[in-house]
Amino acid sequence: MEGHGLMVLAAWVVIVTALVLILPGAFVGRRMSLPWPVAFAAGPAITFALVSVLTVLYSAVGFVWNPVSALVGLLIALVGAWIWSRLLQTGIGLRLAPAPADTGEPGVGRTAILRVAAGLGLGGVIIAVTCIRPVAKTAFAGLNNISQVWDSLWHASSLRWINETGIGSAMRMGELMNYDTHGFNYYPNTWHALGALLFPLTGANPVEMYNTYSPAVLAVTVPLGVASLAYWFARHRYDVDTSALIAGVAGAVGALFPSLPYVEVQLTSVPNAVGVSLAPAVAVLVISVVRDRRRVGPAALAVSGVTATHPSGLILLGVIVALWWLLEGAWRPAASRLADLATLAVTAALTLVLIFPVVLGTIRVADTNELPFFDFREDGIGVLDGLAQGAFNGTIPLNLDHYPNWPLIIVTVVGLAVLAWLRCWAGLAGWVVFALVTTNAVVSLGPLSYPLGAIGGYFYNSPHRLTFVVAMFSAAAAGTAIGVALVAVTRFLGRRLPPSGDDAAPAPTKKSRVLVAATYVVLLALIAGAAVVRYPPNAQIASKERGGKYIGPDDLVAYEWLASQPDAYDVLVLNNLDQGTGWLYPVTGVTPLFPFYRANEFSDRQRDLFWGAAKIGADPAIDQIVRDLNVHYVIDSPPSYWEFQRGRPDPENGHQGDPFLELRENGAPGLTEVFRQGETVVYRVNEKVYPPAPVPVPPPAEAPVPAP
Repeated sequence: MEGHGLMVLAAWVVIVTALVLILPGAFVGRRMSLPWPVAFAAGPAITFALVSVLTVLYSAVGFVWNPVSALVGLLIALVGAWIWSRLLQTGIGLRLAPAPADTGEPGVGRTAILRVAAGLGLGGVIIAVTCIRPVAKTAFAGLNNISQVWDSLWHASSLRWINETGIGSAMRMGELMNYDTHGFNYYPNTWHALGALLFPLTGANPVEMYNTYSPAVLAVTVPLGVASLAYWFARHRYDVDTSALIAGVAGAVGALFPSLPYVEVQLTSVPNAVGVSLAPAVAVLVISVVRDRRRVGPAALAVSGVTATHPSGLILLGVIVALWWLLEGAWRPAASRLADLATLAVTAALTLVLIFPVVLGTIRVADTNELPFFDFREDGIGVLDGLAQGAFNGTIPLNLDHYPNWPLIIVTVVGLAVLAWLRCWAGLAGWVVFALVTTNAVVSLGPLSYPLGAIGGYFYNSPHRLTFVVAMFSAAAAGTAIGVALVAVTRFLGRRLPPSGDDAAPAPTKKSRVLVAATYVVLLALIAGAAVVRYPPNAQIASKERGGKYIGPDDLVAYEWLASQPDAYDVLVLNNLDQGTGWLYPVTGVTPLFPFYRANEFSDRQRDLFWGAAKIGADPAIDQIVRDLNVHYVIDSPPSYWEFQRGRPDPENGHQGDPFLELRENGAPGLTEVFRQGETVVYRVNEKVYPPAPVPVPPPAEAPVPAP
């Protein structure tokens, strides 16, 4: 029953996440004159844009971020959207942004919406089940399981911290990262701020929320991103309804690719994956502004949402739009090349205004984020092997057990050929560009290395993050190929249907529509069957780092014991940040000195206490720091995360070592061991550091005065 209850909770989180992610942005987009289908496609990006703007503004004026204030902000945004739509109807608005001429082509109707929704729904269910079920059913502690990848600690802590403090601004994340200094740190945390709203709506605790909310968002954005690319590809030759069918197929097929999003869930690169998977839908929206200038405002808002979620999404979006302009848009302008460029420039200018906090924050932390200089290349890989890995989802960690995946490779290659047949040169070029960028992250490509590395730098030149981008193009191409084959088959069979009374009509007959629907349902059933076949390897990928290598059951017991102490929430716990014991905070809410594996701007007293834990009770200076910071407990739980953080410190030879090793071997005069389970030990700071307060002695009673 417990496993069933966990899956019910997970399903509820997925449903609430989808509604909170899509609907606010969709309502605002619709109010800004977007058609409903376009508003829903842009909805997640616009929602994140609202979160970005509102959290920064609320932080500036002292408002807390919670579901009530978020709802108030949404109402204000709807008023602003109404004002935008009214301005479009003024004389100046009609001259600057006239309604596009009626081409006579049918718009997106019920048939197209149902086709896309079916594919997106299937893809979302596959992703959610594949990512959540193995954790809930097999990992230690179920949905309270701790991912062993270090970024997961930051994400889970951010979710709890924003919920508890009401501080959602990306400009104030240093207050979480460094307990002592609260030094400035910018982090694109719209994903966390939105997730923090779900606590009162779902009843999940922070760890359960992290383990379910992460794949829940990707279950929406990944199929949407792949389907948006496929729809754009198909519209080069097909009508709206047919393109919608192809997009639905692609949205479902994308869930079969191991990089979409199972590797990103394993390696906890969720905000990056969300930003990147939002980019295609918004890129298509940006491309459409040249034919409908009324979309400039919502397009700028959506771009700002992508950027605030993760700047890597802006890079992908920019590459798609730039390639479209160079290879297609400039050759077939909607008005004129100059007018179309001006429209795109206005969209970019509005976006810059909306992402000002992102620009400011990125500049302020630029000295600690030299992105182009990250290097994950391995020796011994040739250029041809690197090209194959970069092009066909073979980078780390997939190259170990899950590459090559020939069915996906074959259908991808066929899909690329279909893109050439569709004359979607920008889509084909996008795949080529990011395949080369990914290859360059695996092996140097000589003179191309620097420009490709500059693009890849915004993805930390991390092969798995870049493979995610390539996989989106590959999945969209594969889905397009399968969808085009489906269309060809149904048209072939349709010509052989027995004649009916309305066969002379140019529109598809009722029988042909039923044939398309039935064939589509069969195809989706086959994709669902393929997902069942792919479930074991994809589930293994998504849940791989869940075994308790660093933070395991013993740690969770220690955290709960600490949380049960009467003074636990009023004092500070000294922990070794290298060991990941900052998980104490998201699990229990007890405050550690180091809540993350790293911190910005260490203070001198933080550094002295970290390296002087074994001197507590023996060094008056260390003892004073303990008292100043109100440290009453110390927790030690080896091993440390990286090899260079283990063993005896040897600074002369450049080896950092373990600052708690001496404490572990010899103890400390000012610490008393009060809990031990496995290698996890908790110490209490004793009377050598906190002398007991003297008990006041009552004055002696006066002797009674004898009676005369």
